[in-house]
Amino acid sequence: MTYKPLLGPCDSYQLEPFAYEWAWKMARDQEALTWSPEETPTDKDVFDYKDPTLDPRHKHLFESVLAQLTTFDIERGDDAAETFLTLFQPAEIRHFFKRLIWEEGLHTRSYRFVIENLGVPLEIYDRWQTIPAMKARIDMASELSRPVELIIAQVKLNGTGYGDLGVTDRQDILRSLMFWGLIFEGVFFWLNLIGPVQQLSRLGRFRRAAEQFAFILRDEVGHVRFGQALIREYMQQHKDCLTPGFLTQIHDDAVRAIQLEHDFMAYCLKDGPIVGYSLPEHIDTAKFFANMQYTSVGLQPPFDDARHAFPWFSEVMELNKEKSFFEVVVQEYRKGAGLFSGDEEMEDALGNELWNNPVQPKTRTTKYQADGASFDDDEDEWQLNM
Repeated sequence: MTYKPLLGPCDSYQLEPFAYEWAWKMARDQEALTWSPEETPTDKDVFDYKDPTLDPRHKHLFESVLAQLTTFDIERGDDAAETFLTLFQPAEIRHFFKRLIWEEGLHTRSYRFVIENLGVPLEIYDRWQTIPAMKARIDMASELSRPVELIIAQVKLNGTGYGDLGVTDRQDILRSLMFWGLIFEGVFFWLNLIGPVQQLSRLGRFRRAAEQFAFILRDEVGHVRFGQALIREYMQQHKDCLTPGFLTQIHDDAVRAIQLEHDFMAYCLKDGPIVGYSLPEHIDTAKFFANMQYTSVGLQPPFDDARHAFPWFSEVMELNKEKSFFEVVVQEYRKGAGLFSGDEEMEDALGNELWNNPVQPKTRTTKYQADGASFDDDEDEWQLNM
């Protein structure tokens, strides 16, 4: 197998032979999920949105989640285009990022389709700037991307290569990669796509928007799987980045992110919980998802009090409860109807034994040492040496 360092040097125009064939295959899996927002009718949701008997709490929750996700998709697509697509040199890795960027654009169109057809006021696009709980999460993402943007600018100015970067710069890249792949997509996106609006659908409201959210989630889960694989590869190639200080830093990022998730959902549910969905349950589950994402790349789970409070999440991804035209069309795409393409760990996380059994820290034997941290190659787990 050809070796192409993630940060180079390598020929970014040379596709084959592959060094990361899994990235190419994941892009093909994403293509198999191709769908269009116009394939689902919105007439029932229009009735719900204009229904004078609609619970104000339901309308506020729906609009708040829609407002945040609309901004998130734009930010995620822009960031991937401006940072990671430039940083990572192998052609097959870049190829997946190109697909990811296209899909984030599709998701933006999907949200607009809902907003336009339901007649949601256009000020929804400005809410991220006026609602502190929304803006804080956008600001955290921008903050963690800024060092990477500076690295790219400096490399271009100096005419050097990304493979020549020092450990601090490479840590900044890994920290940003972990935030976007594990937290932004793996918690913020995932939980808000599969949670609040899906519960509204279970209560008989906004079912068509919930269907679109479910198909957006299918795309996002593929992004998370790719991010996990890329992070694991990056950690293998840059073991010197995993110092005790760095591991503490990314632990603190998770804690901060969950606090921001708490503040956002507190705003969404400011007038109290809805039937079957409360703030404490949402945050317990957010911690569960954060633990799942961190352990997927061999890191210690950041939360001891995580639990999955919503076992019905698995229903969202079955996509066979009601056979709308939209669902039938998407299911006709070849193997794309399979959500996880054989990823048993993620499949478990959506419906099986992991619901009430969050991953606990483990003690491992080790093979590699990295300035106070150790890595067990067999178990794929980094640990601090305390």
